[in-house]
Amino acid sequence: MFENEDSDNEIVNSVVLFEEMIAGQSFTFFDVEDFEKIIDYYIEIDFKDKANIALDWAMKQFPNDLTLTLIKVDFLNSDQKFIESFKYLEDLEQFYPFNIDVILNLAKLYSITDQYHSAVIFLDKAYNLAILDSTYNDILSDIAYEFLQIGQNRKAILVMKKILEIDPSNESTLMELGVAYHETGQFNEAINYFNEVINENPYSHLAWFNLGTIFNVNEEWNDALFAFEMCLVIKETFTAAHYGKANSFIQLKEYQNAIDAFNESFLYDHPHSYAYCSIGECYEKLGDYAKALIFYEKSLEIDDSQSDAWIGLGVVRDLKNQPKEAKKFIEKAIKIDPENAEYWYIFAELLSKLNSNKEAEIAFKKVVELDPSNVDAWIDYSNFLFDNSSKTKAIKEVERAITNNTNDTDLQLRLVAMQISAGKIVDAKNGLVELQSAQKISCEKLLDIYPEAKNIPEIINVINLYKNNNTL
Repeated sequence: MFENEDSDNEIVNSVVLFEEMIAGQSFTFFDVEDFEKIIDYYIEIDFKDKANIALDWAMKQFPNDLTLTLIKVDFLNSDQKFIESFKYLEDLEQFYPFNIDVILNLAKLYSITDQYHSAVIFLDKAYNLAILDSTYNDILSDIAYEFLQIGQNRKAILVMKKILEIDPSNESTLMELGVAYHETGQFNEAINYFNEVINENPYSHLAWFNLGTIFNVNEEWNDALFAFEMCLVIKETFTAAHYGKANSFIQLKEYQNAIDAFNESFLYDHPHSYAYCSIGECYEKLGDYAKALIFYEKSLEIDDSQSDAWIGLGVVRDLKNQPKEAKKFIEKAIKIDPENAEYWYIFAELLSKLNSNKEAEIAFKKVVELDPSNVDAWIDYSNFLFDNSSKTKAIKEVERAITNNTNDTDLQLRLVAMQISAGKIVDAKNGLVELQSAQKISCEKLLDIYPEAKNIPEIINVINLYKNNNTL
């Protein structure tokens, strides 16, 4: 708990004397440091009420003490008494305008109360004070963290780079820097920076790891794989790199290699639910459905809220021609993550297969609501409506899809095809002419989607006109 046994005994004795004092049994003088230790002791053993009592006694004896007042601010913040907290800090700022602890606490309070503009002002002030005095180097990490908390990632990056100038081996900062670059989308800057770190220190496993992570985000899977492998050469026990390596293999469709990478990570750490789920997916892709089921179930044994494992069970059951069983598992996944468009898409297709048309229509509608840019979903939804519900409704949905995906010619061609099939030849002809005039597509592609169009003279005339004129 504390530094050594003698210190522990000393603190316990102080606590005993303090409790005798508040009980009226004796009086003992405690200085500020003594009170701090008593308060820390109570906090450590989760006796917050006692800690508050000790703090009140301390502040009565030392009403103007800075450290005690900042402890009071922490207590008020934890109780969400922000108005009182502001009052204490604003008073302190009058007396200590350049005290970095006061400034940083004000910044944190503005952040907590969603006053981000003011938070940035005080964080900037704290940073400027910190770089002027090397004794404040440790505080730079707190400043960077607070910038990250309020979404000021670029400022956080600048602070973290300063930390690494002072302490190039600071591992936690290197990790946080990778996260910040990731979140700001500064991928090229990140790659350049971590390459610089590696040039200076080729044995920085965290620099290699962050480099791999950035390459993964950029979908540069082979480069990511190399970076993760270099990280593991340096530190083979670094589980996150094993996971990164496995993910790279998955993206490269090297599923057995991905499985091997996950299994290697288990030599150094307990299997995570995510890892078992990913192994299940790999076996699913390899067509080994029996093993896929085993690992999806293993994932759920660790964490039954792992929605991807439930969806995996559903997909595999469907692949094994067990659609009714599949439905139960997919429903569980959706219950856990109801805003996941991919889950609803899988569900819609399954319901369609089960001829549960009303439910399928609802599910398809949910998919395009959650992900209106998913062209494949719009096409499947409209085709479903065309075949099972209403041609008019199907056409309206395709039109709605086009408003969300204005440059997608597949949708526009399908609209023409549906108009032809619904007998709306004039609309179809006009739509085809518009597409050809805009030189978006070759109308001959319509015949690939809807071969029956060749039997419609008006449509064939349009196709031939533009083909003969070599418009495209």
